[in-house]
Amino acid sequence: MPAYIKYMKELLPRKSSLKGGQTIVMNKECSALIQPELPTKRKDPGSFYIPCAIGETMFDKGLCDLGVMSG
Repeated sequence: MPAYIKYMKELLPRKSSLKGGQTIVMNKECSALIQPELPTKRKDPGSFYIPCAIGETMFDKGLCDLGVMSG
């Protein structure tokens, strides 16, 4: 059983006994589960160019490939 499920099962039965102003420490997995909103969407950074030399030939705008694929 993942740790966050165990933690949530321990937390939920006690939720009615919690009074206002009390603090509960949560790990990052649990806090991500109960966030009220989705994270803001970021723009695709696209690609970028770097200068590159192969032997005597110079390429001013060599396309950089980070090797990341999404499927």
